[in-house]
Amino acid sequence: MMIGPGTNDPESAVAGLAARYPEKTSYLGRVFNDTTNSYKLIWFLAILSLLRRNESTSFSLPELFAEMGTIAWHPVCLYRLSLGRQDKLQDAVREIRSRSSLPANATPGSVRTFVLESEEAGRSLDFIRNYVPARFLAPWFAEELRGHKDSVRNRLIAELAASSQHTSSACPYWLGDGRIHLNESWRAFLLENIAMVEAFAEYHFAHYLQVRNPNVPGIVNKLRAPVARQLGDARRFWRLVRHGFEQSGKADLFGDIYAGRPLGDDFAIDHFLPWSFALHDLLWNLTPVESGTNSSKSDSLPDIELYLPRLARLHFEVVETMQSHPRLLEDHTDCFKLEPSDLLALGEDGLTAKYREVVIPQAQIAMNQGFPSGWAFRE
Repeated sequence: MMIGPGTNDPESAVAGLAARYPEKTSYLGRVFNDTTNSYKLIWFLAILSLLRRNESTSFSLPELFAEMGTIAWHPVCLYRLSLGRQDKLQDAVREIRSRSSLPANATPGSVRTFVLESEEAGRSLDFIRNYVPARFLAPWFAEELRGHKDSVRNRLIAELAASSQHTSSACPYWLGDGRIHLNESWRAFLLENIAMVEAFAEYHFAHYLQVRNPNVPGIVNKLRAPVARQLGDARRFWRLVRHGFEQSGKADLFGDIYAGRPLGDDFAIDHFLPWSFALHDLLWNLTPVESGTNSSKSDSLPDIELYLPRLARLHFEVVETMQSHPRLLEDHTDCFKLEPSDLLALGEDGLTAKYREVVIPQAQIAMNQGFPSGWAFRE
C-alpha cells in the first residue's frame, strides 16, 4: 500500500530522504521520536497538505487546525483507531462528527469545509494552539530551552524561531499574527520532496498508531480517506459460484446468509468482518446478500454465533464447487493454510471451526475498537 503519493516503498523513501538531507531529517526525526500524542505528527501532515494544495508561504492557525481535524477524521471516525488514551484531538474529532451530519466515510473536502465554516468546530480544535505550533519547533532549540520552566517555553520558542530565520540553522517556520510563516529554504525543500516527506511523516504516524492499536490489521492503509473499492472481481467470482451451484443442482445454496433467501443476479457483496475494520476484499470474508441487507448491516459485526456457521457452510459449498479452479480459491488457502482438498476433508464442521479460529479473535478486536456488534437481520 502506498504511503505518500507516488511513493511505493516507504522505508526506502525514508532512508533516501535522510541520506540526501541529513540536516533536515535529523530534526524531524527528533520531533517524531518524542510523540506522546498525535498532535505533532498530524500538524506536520497538515502543513504538507496545505502546501501541496496552494504552495503558500504562510498559513493561518485556524486553517491548520481544521486540516488536522480533517486528517484525523478517517482514522478516528471510519477506522475507529485510538490516537492515544490522553489524546484530545480524537475527542475533538468525535465531538465535531456528533455535531455534523457527515458520515464516517465523508470526503476530506466535505470534512474540511464543515470544520472551517463551523465556529463550534473551530473552538473544539483551538486547544491545539497551546500544544503544537511552538512545541513542534522545540528540537531546534534544545540547548536554549534547557532549564526553562514549561510555562515560558511557548513564548521563548516563538522568539527563538523568529531570530533563527537569519541563520544557517533556521527552523521550518516562525509565528506571527496568528499564522506560521514558512522559512524559504524549508519551503523549497518540502515542495521539491513533498511525496517523500509525506512518506517520511506517514511512516512515523503509522508506527505511532500501531503502538496504540497493536492488534488492528492494516494500520498502514488506515491513515487516509478510503479509495473507491473495486469489487468487480468478487462479483465475477460469485457469479461463477452461482453458475456452479446451478450446474450441480444446488441453486438454492446461493442465498443471503442473513435474510435466509435465495439470490438472483442482482446481489450485493457483504464483508462479514466490516471492510472498515479488515480493509481487504479477500473472498473468504465475503458473502452475497440482498442490497437492503448490505445497507442495514453497514459496518456492524453480525451476531457471530448465529451467522458464522452460515458463512462457513456457504464457503464449504463454494470450495467444493470451485475446486476445479484452485487459483480462485487462493484467498481461502492463504487464510486457512490448507489446500482446497484438505479444506473439504475437514467437513463442514471442521471448516466452521477454522472460521471461528480466524474470525472470533478479529471480531473481538473490532468490538474493542467500538464497531457495533451483534447485528441481526430484521424484516
